[in-house]
Amino acid sequence: MGCGSERSSENKGDTAELLVIDPQHFHAALTQKYANEGIDTLVHLFAESENTATGYTELIEQYNSRDTDPTHWNIVGYYGADFLEKAFQGATGNVVVLAGDNQKKIDYITQAVQHDRDVFADKPLVIDVAGYNKLKALMGDNSKEHPTLIYDIMTERYDVKNQIIKALINNREFSGGLQAAGSEPVITFASTHHFIKEVSGKPLIRPVLFFNTKQQGEGLVDVTTHYVDLVQWMLSSEQVIDIERDIQLTGARRWATTISKADFTRVTNLAEYPSSLLPDVAADQTLEVFSNGKMDYSFKGVPVSISVEWAVESLDGRGDQFRASFRAKQLTLDVKADENAKMAVFLTPGNDDTRFEDKLKSALASIADLPGLSYEKVNGQYKILIPETLYLSHEEHFAKVLQQFLQYRKDKSLPAWEKSFILAKYYLTTKSLEYAKR
Repeated sequence: MGCGSERSSENKGDTAELLVIDPQHFHAALTQKYANEGIDTLVHLFAESENTATGYTELIEQYNSRDTDPTHWNIVGYYGADFLEKAFQGATGNVVVLAGDNQKKIDYITQAVQHDRDVFADKPLVIDVAGYNKLKALMGDNSKEHPTLIYDIMTERYDVKNQIIKALINNREFSGGLQAAGSEPVITFASTHHFIKEVSGKPLIRPVLFFNTKQQGEGLVDVTTHYVDLVQWMLSSEQVIDIERDIQLTGARRWATTISKADFTRVTNLAEYPSSLLPDVAADQTLEVFSNGKMDYSFKGVPVSISVEWAVESLDGRGDQFRASFRAKQLTLDVKADENAKMAVFLTPGNDDTRFEDKLKSALASIADLPGLSYEKVNGQYKILIPETLYLSHEEHFAKVLQQFLQYRKDKSLPAWEKSFILAKYYLTTKSLEYAKR
C-alpha cells in the first residue's frame, strides 16, 4: 500500500510511461510507430500469453529495426493468467494503452482509474449499455484534485477532408448553414470495410475476438464511433453537449455478414472455429457476424444517418469505401471517390449563383490552417484540390491524437467539452444497439 501511495504522485508526471495491457489489436502498436519526446522508451507489456500479444510485439520490432527513423522501444513483458493484477503492482507505467477485447476494456479502464493511471484507448471504450453506465460513473468522478484522464483515439478529426468540411459548413456566409430539420437526413455517413485486408504491405491476421461480437462489439458500436464524433466535432466544436437535450435516437437496425470457413482460416490462420464462435456457426459451416448496422438520430435538431457494413474482402481492389453528404442551405458537400478512386470533397451549388466560384475561392482562402486549397469543375460539381503536403497517413493521425492526449496530461485535465463528447458518443452507440436488438 505504501509503494502504491508513492507511485500515485509519479503517475501525474509530464513524461508518459506506457503500460500496454492485452494488446490484441494492431492499433496498440500504432501508438508507438514514431518516437515521441514526451514518452519514455521503457514500455511495460502485460498479457495472458506471448501468443495473444504477438501482433503487437512484431510491429514494435519492425519499428525498432527499420532503416529510416527507427524507434528504440524497450518492451518489458509479463505473461500469465494474473496479468491484470500484476499490471498495477509497482512502477509499471502511468498511461495505460488499450486496444483489443472491447468487452473487457471497460474493466481494464476501471482498474486503471482505481490505480491512478491515465488511459489512452482504441475505440470503442464500451459496447453495451452496462459498459456505458460504468464509463459514465468513472468520468463523472471529480473527487480527485487532478482526475484520471480517459481518452479514446478519434483519428478522423485530423483527416484534411473533414477539416475542410467543418470549415466550410461553419462559414455561414458561404454555406448558409445546414438545412432546416425535416424528414430526410441532413448529414449522412456510409462506409464499407473488409475483414481480409493488408496493413503495411502484409496480410492482416486478425484475432478470434474480432469475429466475436460479444467481445469486439457489433457494427453499431464500433466504427460508428468515428462518425458520431465527427458530427459532434463539426457542429458543436468545443461546446459541451447536453445528452438529454441535444441527442434524439429515431431508429436503428443490425444485420450479419456471412464468412466461409476457408476465408476465416485465411484471416486468422486457424483451421477450425474456436468454441467461443460455435454459437454463431451455421449448419453449412459459415460464420454469421453482426458487424453491420445503421442508426438514425438528430443532433441539436440536425437529422443524421450513419451506416457501417463489413464485407469479407474487396474483390474489385478498391479496398475500404466511405461516402458522406452534408446538405447546407446554399450547397451540398459530398465526400466520395474521384475519377482516380481517391476520396475527395465535392461541392454542388444549391442554385444558379453566378458568383459561386468567387465565394468558393474566398471561403477556401479563409481556411488559414490549410494553405494551397483550390478547386476544379467536374461534371457540374466543384472538386476541392488538396495539396499532397496536407494529407496525413492513418499512422500520422494516431500520432496527432497521441500528441493531443499528452497535452491534456500536461494540463492535468480533460476539457469539459471533450468529456461530454465521449459520453454523448457512447450513450448514442450503445442505446442504438439496445434499440436495434429490441
